[in-house]
Amino acid sequence: LFEHLAVVDIQHAADVLRPVYDHSHGGDGFVSLEVSPYLAMDTKGTIVEAERLWKDVHRKNLMVKVPATPEGLPAIEYLIGEGISINITLLFSQEVYRQVAEAYLKGLEKYVAKGGDPSHVASVASFFVSRIDSAVDKQLDEKIARANDPLEKERLAALKGKVAIANAKLAYQDYKRLFSGARWDKLAKKGAKPQRLLWASTGTKNKDYSDVLYVEELIG
Repeated sequence: LFEHLAVVDIQHAADVLRPVYDHSHGGDGFVSLEVSPYLAMDTKGTIVEAERLWKDVHRKNLMVKVPATPEGLPAIEYLIGEGISINITLLFSQEVYRQVAEAYLKGLEKYVAKGGDPSHVASVASFFVSRIDSAVDKQLDEKIARANDPLEKERLAALKGKVAIANAKLAYQDYKRLFSGARWDKLAKKGAKPQRLLWASTGTKNKDYSDVLYVEELIG
């Protein structure tokens, strides 16, 4: 029942945004529909469901959402290689982001090798931000509570609300490096688009922080 409703809903949303997609030559105007979370640890199951959803929705401006689990990564590479646009979700670490970007690049190379037009393939890497601070701030509070030196307490407190942005900044440097140079230029000449970093979870979870903390920092 859910899937039947979701497919129709996504089709309507994609149709509403289709003028944006056309005006931006496939750069914007996408809608995402995710594979079942029960398939997060199942490569073959993810591939089968993603291909089915892509076929059922039948809209160029659809992105099928796949999590960046160890089992999801080969599915992402395969699906990109089939010309299916993918939104990779639940990214937290720089290491996994690099693996996701590599899966996208390999998938594009396979698609081009088969004669596919990469200009029709789009992808975003949804990199989560505030949840990092939620985890790290808790650990910092525990360290502050145990620290005896006032200077140590002050140093630890100064790190609160900073780690998530630092993590995102470093991931962005990886993005600039991965989507430049000879390997990328070869794909770009065929019409390939960079896999965009999409900053997810930008709402602050800590009431002590500005509600636009992450938005302002990332734009800056």
